[in-house]
Amino acid sequence: MNPELRQLIQELRADLADLPESLAYAEFGEGAGIDAVPPGLPADLRDLLLVADGLRAGRVELASSSTLAGVQYHLDYAPDFSSIPQDRAGWLVVGTRSDEPIFMDRGTGAIWYFPPNGTEWFLSDAFEELAPDLESFVDYYLLGPGYAELTPADDRWFAFLDEQGLLDEDDDEDEG
Repeated sequence: MNPELRQLIQELRADLADLPESLAYAEFGEGAGIDAVPPGLPADLRDLLLVADGLRAGRVELASSSTLAGVQYHLDYAPDFSSIPQDRAGWLVVGTRSDEPIFMDRGTGAIWYFPPNGTEWFLSDAFEELAPDLESFVDYYLLGPGYAELTPADDRWFAFLDEQGLLDEDDDEDEG
């Protein structure tokens, strides 16, 4: 995990700890111990769990090392048109968005989901890549402007991101 993202997660965890009401909309777990992280996980996921063992940010939740196995049942319900049923071992459910699964392609590390289309995810006819890797997903969709693309932008997490100045997509360009 890049040092900037690691630092951002640590800073946001500290900021949330100063806001007791934040437990209603966000929770960043402390990093897991090496022995608590299940073996055989992709490196990106392993690195994230060592920094934050579970991340809940508004309507998006990334599983902790202790809950990861419990969300894998979503793989059993993936629509036949997606590549999941043909290669179940090649996929990993890393979390949820409003109770709908977020998948990682174990081979590429890319993050995928069933975009909202007016039907339940397991009846969906669309399966799309969200980010090329978990780090990009966390940085843009969980902790940045992409959050509003995944969920309605009217929740407390979105307001927190705004208060933290994390919704401006031009920040990186201005700093360079």
